[in-house]
Parts: sequence; structure tokens; C-alpha cells
Amino acid sequence: MTVGRVRVGDVLALQRREVAVEPDEFYTLIGVYSFGKGIFHRDPKPGSELGGYRFFSVVPGDLVLSNIQAWEGAIAYATESDRGAIGTHRFLSYVPRDGRIDTNWARWFFLSEPGMDLIRMAAPGTTIRNRTLAIERFEALEIPLPPIDEQRRQAFRLDLTSDVSRAAAQSLEQTAPGMLRRLVPAFVDGLLSSAAVGSAAVSDVANFVSDTVHIGDDPTPADCFVGLQHVESHTGRVLGSDSLEGLKGRKFRFQPGDVVFGYLRPYLNKVWLADRHGLCSVDQYVLRPKPGVDGRILAHSLRGQATLDRAVELTHSLQLPRLRSGLLAGLHVRVVPAEAVDSIVLQIEAAVELMISVSTLRERQTALVGALLPAALNSAFGAVS
Repeated sequence: MTVGRVRVGDVLALQRREVAVEPDEFYTLIGVYSFGKGIFHRDPKPGSELGGYRFFSVVPGDLVLSNIQAWEGAIAYATESDRGAIGTHRFLSYVPRDGRIDTNWARWFFLSEPGMDLIRMAAPGTTIRNRTLAIERFEALEIPLPPIDEQRRQAFRLDLTSDVSRAAAQSLEQTAPGMLRRLVPAFVDGLLSSAAVGSAAVSDVANFVSDTVHIGDDPTPADCFVGLQHVESHTGRVLGSDSLEGLKGRKFRFQPGDVVFGYLRPYLNKVWLADRHGLCSVDQYVLRPKPGVDGRILAHSLRGQATLDRAVELTHSLQLPRLRSGLLAGLHVRVVPAEAVDSIVLQIEAAVELMISVSTLRERQTALVGALLPAALNSAFGAVS
């Protein structure tokens, strides 16, 4: 297919339909979301509250660009739902000069990578405040222009892709990865309660260990650093570590079997059972289970919903929440008889792994849904730029 090139100003005309604002009439003002997310409406206001701006009507079929945010995709296509709305002088409405261009197609083209490159050429400032879309520059841009029937076919396919992508994203939000992980503490509590024979204060089942390592000290046998940033909320998974080279400040040393509890921002619920020798930040407590106490049960119970809720309750009024050691020592955790420990731990770990797997699948689905429309835009316009 042969695709010619035209100046924007030869096929699109700026349309200014000034509105005489009446003080007692109510008006709905538009805004345009960045990143191609369309037009939104502000709450209706009487003309007396709109200020001294000039206002212009928006008509279905307009190509609408925000002249201060077009550089980041504040470009939209007006539909019937926008009829009667108005915008300030910051919103530029363009209509076809003749039958050569479809404004919905133009919207999609300018939101594509080659289209955004052109928009940014017409809004060349180096800061947000200075990146105003210049009308003259915009209208001087040269764009590829397929036949009108092909434009309409492309616009229809992209509309459909956008609708499917949006619906899929909204559906996935109902079971977002973070939401699935937040279900883990309550689920763990339920399993623990089914096997527990009571509870005990943290101070009765574990000792606080402050094996401090300062700069210049020999950290042996520690050979890695595991900070709060390495621990996944709610699941207790460690997703990485750092070497000990270049570490600054004092650190706490831990050993396999210790429970490492993040007391800074305890609502993040970063608690893990150490499986190695290492160092952690002083924003974490090192708890060493007392003889006869299984560290696995202690870690799961400290990550459980009851402990999490109590920790949040004790720190919610603080600007930078920190759970003091005395408060943690007084919290109660589940006590599970020795003969039931292996069975309940197996059940908990299997359930958590299943929820992690589902969460990971959701992350992949979300990424694929997010890539759907950009891929469609690239397919439509990548070869015609």
C-alpha cells in the first residue's frame, strides 16, 4: 500500500467555538488524561465559578490535544458522551479540512511511537512547564496518510484492542498480584489456629539477639547482607541479597534458624526464617527461637494476620512507624504441639507456594495486557512512519 505524506495543517484545522459563559448556567469542563487514556469530565459548576478564562465547546469527532501535556500523550478523540462539555484555551480541538483524514485515526497515530516522536518535536522544551505544544509547529509536522478507508479500518481495530485491553486490566485488578499476597497472612492464621493449642508471648519463645557488626569488624561467618528491600511482604520469601563489600554503618548478624523481623514500617510484614549466615539492617530484629521452639512456626505466626493487625494498631499513629522491641516481645504467637508441626508447616508452605504461583501468573497476565495496545499501535504505524 502506498502511503503519502502531508502536513498536519493541510488536513486538520483548529476549531475554536467560543462559549459565552452565563453566570447562572452550569458547565462541565473537560480534561485529557496523559498516556492516551482519554477525556474526563469535571463536576459541573456555575459559570460564576469558572474564572476569567476563555472557554470553547467540544464536539463529538474532535481530535483534542492538551497543549501542555500532549508531549506525554494527553491526546484524545471526543465522542457523543462529550457533547456539551467545554474546555479552556489549553485544549486544542482539530477537525478534518476535507475527507482525507479521520480524526479517530489521527488520535491513534499521534499516540503511537512515531506519532509521539513528532508531537515532542512540536513541544521541544526541556521541562514540563516549557513543553507547550506550539500550534505552528504542530501544524507544520509531516505525517503519513493512508487512504481514508484504511484509516478507518485501523482506527476500528485499535478501538477494539483498547476496549479489550481496558476490560482485561479492570478484571485483573480484582485479583492483582499484591492483593493475592495480602491474603497470605489470614490464610496462614487459619491453618495455624486449626493446629494450635494456645499462644505465648514472643519473649517466652524467642530471645532478641543483638550480635552487632561495626565497620572494620570481621563479619564471619556472615557472607551476605539481607535487608528489608530483599524480603517480600507477607510471604517471607527472600528475593536477593547484597555482598558485604562497601556496607556502611552497624549491622546485626544472624544465623540459620533465626527469625528476622522487620520492625520499620511493620505494616509491610517483612518477616523471614534465616536459612544462611548473614547480616541484616538495624531496622530488623533478630529473634532466636528458644529450645523446643520451631522457628518455622514462629516465623509463620509472626507473619500471620493477628500479629500484623496488632503491630499496625500499635504503630499507626507514628509518622515513621517502628515497632519497639518491648511491644513485639509482648505480642502473642501461636503454640503448636511438636507432633503437629511438620504437618501444619507442610500445609502452610504448600498453600503459600500456590498463592505465589497464582500471583506470578497474574503479574504475567497484567504485563501482557499492558503490552497489548502498544503492540497494536506498533503494528499499525511502525512501518508507515
